[in-house]
Amino acid sequence: MSGLSVQRAAAEARSALGEGFVSCFYDRVEDALGVEVIVVPLSEDGCSLTLGGHKVIVVAATEHWYRSNFTLAHELGHFLVEGASSLGGQEAEDMANAFAADLLMPVERVGSVDWGRATAATVAQLCWEFGVSTQALEVRLRYLRVTPGDEARSALARSTAVLLRNSLASSVASPADVSARVQYSARRRFPERVVTGLRRAVADGKAPQASLCWVLGLPAQEERDDDDEAVDSHGLDRNQAHEALATLRKHDRHVRPDGLRPDRRRPVGEAKTTWDAAP
Repeated sequence: MSGLSVQRAAAEARSALGEGFVSCFYDRVEDALGVEVIVVPLSEDGCSLTLGGHKVIVVAATEHWYRSNFTLAHELGHFLVEGASSLGGQEAEDMANAFAADLLMPVERVGSVDWGRATAATVAQLCWEFGVSTQALEVRLRYLRVTPGDEARSALARSTAVLLRNSLASSVASPADVSARVQYSARRRFPERVVTGLRRAVADGKAPQASLCWVLGLPAQEERDDDDEAVDSHGLDRNQAHEALATLRKHDRHVRPDGLRPDRRRPVGEAKTTWDAAP
């Protein structure tokens, strides 16, 4: 697979997602690319799979929004790059990392910066604009054979959180803006069709109330009758909803169908994300 095909796929995805997509990445991916995004606590970064005939990416809930962004971009590569399904092993992972880097840190934008004179504030602004970590940006520069000046190099060596806290200009993003990204990345999320289908399944006695509580991030409740109205399943039947939840619950680090904590096995899916290996 050529690098050109990866770059082309990334450019097409970036165009579809629109300007500033990293601030609402999950929503843009669902609306513009038709790939559903699930966010739950996981022991790994994420995976891509198919549930009920729908392409789904599962991302770990975390306060590190820049990590979630790269994970999501990486998994999109497995879906969007032509011929990606024919790859396997490290070749597939390298391709997905290349796609993620091209999607989030396009060559043209990186090349527009005078890196010899770039300041810590410049690096902080770019991390915010790209939605990536200092580590991912540093790897990207090395891949593109860009040599930053001393101040930029020092900034790239800092943790992302420290750099943004100390060097991100308020005119670029306020502390409230940063908190919004943290909350967006850390919040449990399920597609509406899954929640609606599961509610119907619970109401009909086809799925346990505990599964719905898990999806909503609520404490498990005892089964009880109520007067909730029937809802349309939006194309996800009860068995599919139950199967989807059973699959996902296996990989939650807090809840398992058998009530046990999971081990550290890799989650089911096409690929494991190597979020900090951006080319």
